[in-house]
Amino acid sequence: MMMTRLSDRRTGDLLVLMVAGTICFVVIFGTILLFTTELFSPSTDTGPGLRTIGGIINTLVGLLAGFLAGKAGRTSGEGGD
Repeated sequence: MMMTRLSDRRTGDLLVLMVAGTICFVVIFGTILLFTTELFSPSTDTGPGLRTIGGIINTLVGLLAGFLAGKAGRTSGEGGD
């Protein structure tokens, strides 16, 4: 059932989903890593890592917003494809 749904999607949609999934994995793994570092070594400066995770989340939100705007534009007939 899942393969049928994926095979019906356009290549661009699959690419966006793969990039978003990769970013989500990195954010989750990085957050767990920072939490563990903070737990076992509280003197370590995790500020730069937290800023990086925040930047990645901002990128993901922008990617999602652009993806949804493109879908809405295509649905309403304003898309350029």
